[in-house]
Amino acid sequence: MSGKFKLPTRPIDGHKGTFGSVCVIGGQRSEDGAVMIAAPTLAANAAMRSGCGKSILAMPRTILSDALTMAPSATGIELPVDEVGRLMSSSAIEAIDRHAAGCRCLVIGPGFGSDWPQQQIVATLLARDDRPVVLDADGLNAFANLEAGHLELQSPTIMTPHVGEYRRLADKLGITQTADNLQLAAEALARALGCVIVLKSNNTVISDGVNTYEETGGSVVLATGGTGDVLSGIIGGLVTGYGADGPMHLFEAAVLGVKIHAMAGERFVKTRGSSGMLATDLLSEIPEVMSRIRQDQS
Repeated sequence: MSGKFKLPTRPIDGHKGTFGSVCVIGGQRSEDGAVMIAAPTLAANAAMRSGCGKSILAMPRTILSDALTMAPSATGIELPVDEVGRLMSSSAIEAIDRHAAGCRCLVIGPGFGSDWPQQQIVATLLARDDRPVVLDADGLNAFANLEAGHLELQSPTIMTPHVGEYRRLADKLGITQTADNLQLAAEALARALGCVIVLKSNNTVISDGVNTYEETGGSVVLATGGTGDVLSGIIGGLVTGYGADGPMHLFEAAVLGVKIHAMAGERFVKTRGSSGMLATDLLSEIPEVMSRIRQDQS
């Protein structure tokens, strides 16, 4: 890793306000009975493990209390739903505005669903320029389902697509570059949207359209459900330390987040082998990895 990518310092007199707060918007209880609770809690816990001062879970009110038992360090925002459990998008946006106004970063998408209400929430929050957004998972799918006129970003944004999600976005945007070349694909999508792209495959490529970095570390142990949610939380936690002063800050946060995620997987393999990892196992590795990175920086 290039020496210019450094973890932000943590002043010894800092408090939780110093290190910022992250709001994770996700989770769903769909009409057909599918329930997604764990994904946003993984992201919220990872944000805390990576050094933010506070995490907030914004989730449909019918599942929030269960989610908070899985992320007890987080606070919650109840997102209103109708009689069949569908998100009420306008009321949900009002709740986020009221209770997450001070958050430095939004992580949108883990387990969120991508139906019309989610699309409206994603479109509204991406149309603002007040704080960075990490758009992941169903947040990407909701974005890809928007009408072409709503695909412009105003918020400083990091998107974290895997190859399949890249293809959906590329098709929507008329990008002809295939994902066979991860570097060219990440650069093309970053330029088209004016954001930072974290394109995930066996290797991961991060690009803002000008600067590009490839992470070749990590392990096949990361090929399990929920590890991408952990990554989005790590990046969200780091973004709070970099702020939204410019795309290079977001690029550095994305590179560091991917590096920390890869090193956490490698630490697991050293002690427990290359299979059987749960995404929750990554969480306890994050502070150890960050400590090692800081030692290498000194």
